[in-house]
Amino acid sequence: MSRARCKIDDLDTVIGDILKEYADDVNKGLQTAVPKIAKIAQQEVKAGSPVRKKDTKKRRKGRYKRGWTVKEDVVDRLRVDYIVHNRTDYQLTHLLEKGHVLVRGGRTRGRIPAQVHIAPAEEHAIKNFEEAVVRIAQGQNS
Repeated sequence: MSRARCKIDDLDTVIGDILKEYADDVNKGLQTAVPKIAKIAQQEVKAGSPVRKKDTKKRRKGRYKRGWTVKEDVVDRLRVDYIVHNRTDYQLTHLLEKGHVLVRGGRTRGRIPAQVHIAPAEEHAIKNFEEAVVRIAQGQNS
């Protein structure tokens, strides 16, 4: 924290400068922390993703698991979103996470149970982000 001496007439500009400097420090800290958190979330989702056990085509084994990636989406000058998504089999994410009925039999033949693998990684990423924001706001940029 910087110490500044000023006249009472200049107090508003000095406080504004200090707050701008603080906001820039927090923004820089978040710009380095958020991509790391997104990469950790991607690795957690990938580690928990199910792999088809009975697959006659060896080349397709683990395709869903290998498809997880992080995409950087620049919204504007001050905001960048990081999206963890499956680039190969995005259609399966909802079916595997929530469960579904069999295509060839409906509900009478059976139901495929949910294989939850996205929600735990999301919760962990939210927790990591909150901790990073608190750490950066307190000035501990590590």
